[in-house]
Amino acid sequence: MNDDAYTPNAEWYAALTAAWLPETTTALRDLLPPLSNSCAIDIASGIGSQTPTLRELGADRIYAVEPSAAMRVGLMTTVASDPDLLRHTTIVPLPFPAALPHLPDTWRAAIMLNAIGHLSDEDRLALWHAAAARLEPGGRLIISVQPPEDVTTIDWTDFGTVKVGTHRLHTRGRADPLDHQHVEWTIEWTLLDADSEPLETRRAHHAWRVVTQAELRREAIAAGLQPVEHTSAPSYLAFERP
Repeated sequence: MNDDAYTPNAEWYAALTAAWLPETTTALRDLLPPLSNSCAIDIASGIGSQTPTLRELGADRIYAVEPSAAMRVGLMTTVASDPDLLRHTTIVPLPFPAALPHLPDTWRAAIMLNAIGHLSDEDRLALWHAAAARLEPGGRLIISVQPPEDVTTIDWTDFGTVKVGTHRLHTRGRADPLDHQHVEWTIEWTLLDADSEPLETRRAHHAWRVVTQAELRREAIAAGLQPVEHTSAPSYLAFERP
């Protein structure tokens, strides 16, 4: 989680993820505890797509942890666009768990969306133990997970097209095994003009630690967290400090 593989798509990230925001916001509203007058941590916050949701739910101290300088441009734009959010949000420009010394000792909630595979095994264990130690009783850690759950080859797959004015932004990707625990994702974005002529193509490569939901639950339980059963989208996992 300490590289800047997001540089190629940071400019387009808000458009690329816009269609998923309603589902994500709904899941967080369903899964998070009341946050009034509390501290919430947004780990790997990206451009801050869900940072406003934490404020909406009542958190008055929000810490947005984001190591990518490219993504922090969008994050600061999100935060600064709302004077209230700007007053209540601290941006921590470090990877996890290096950010821990810069975070409060007590949290009501933490979220980490679509980023768990960026963590090494050691750093992922640090996440569980930090949550178990710093969450208040009844506080929750919400994680969303991405495929694959097996180390396998995924051939070029169409990830869809987003219309931006008269332009269209097309995304495709593939995954190739690196070892028995990791794949390397190759993601390609092509910006097309109104006549479907390519204006620009960019690619990014990043390693991804493949870990199953069952493994995540076992690790969280071993650290002292309790899984929360829910009916939200199955890609979301919720853990609570008893």
